[in-house]
Amino acid sequence: MQRRLRLKPFAIAIIYLVVLLTFVSSLMLLGKQLLKVKTPITYITTSTITEDIKPVISESKTIIKPYIGDDITILQKYYDFKDSKENQEKSLIKYQNTYLQNSGIDYGKEEEFDILSIYSGKVLDVLEDDILGNIVQIEHSNNIIASYQCLKDIIVKKDDTVTIGQKIGDSGICNISKDIGNHLHLEVYKDGEVINPESIYNKTIEELND
Repeated sequence: MQRRLRLKPFAIAIIYLVVLLTFVSSLMLLGKQLLKVKTPITYITTSTITEDIKPVISESKTIIKPYIGDDITILQKYYDFKDSKENQEKSLIKYQNTYLQNSGIDYGKEEEFDILSIYSGKVLDVLEDDILGNIVQIEHSNNIIASYQCLKDIIVKKDDTVTIGQKIGDSGICNISKDIGNHLHLEVYKDGEVINPESIYNKTIEELND
């Protein structure tokens, strides 16, 4: 009878150890191969930002006139204390046999026209006055308040937020200046002081602080 080959216990342990080491080595080799094909992570730093990645900066908008159209003219100018005597006389409003200095500008034409917000802001108040007609007061940025007077119809209400160029109403006629017909009377205040509306068009709000 043939004798069976018997391995000693320490020989079996060596064989198991060799097999285990071979298996572990194979796993390590496989892991290295996977790491080679893995897409590297790119971290964005100030040195990796190129011209294609640009911050979004909102453009400053300029103040616009309260209407659109070349056929709308100035019917009565703003009274400027530094102006010539002749221009000052043209800037006086006669009401009930009394001459008043015009604290705004009157724009008009024969037909009614849309009244636009000269800048974005919040409607402070909507008023109805026997002398000045319907009024919309809008607070714009940097302590600028615009008062739109002598309106016929108003389509905004108190506390509304309006955007630049948004229609707020229609031109009309008011008792203080009936003789000039259909128009808008616009007054603008900066830090509580009245200023000439014609001096702020096409300027940014920031430029008014200069």
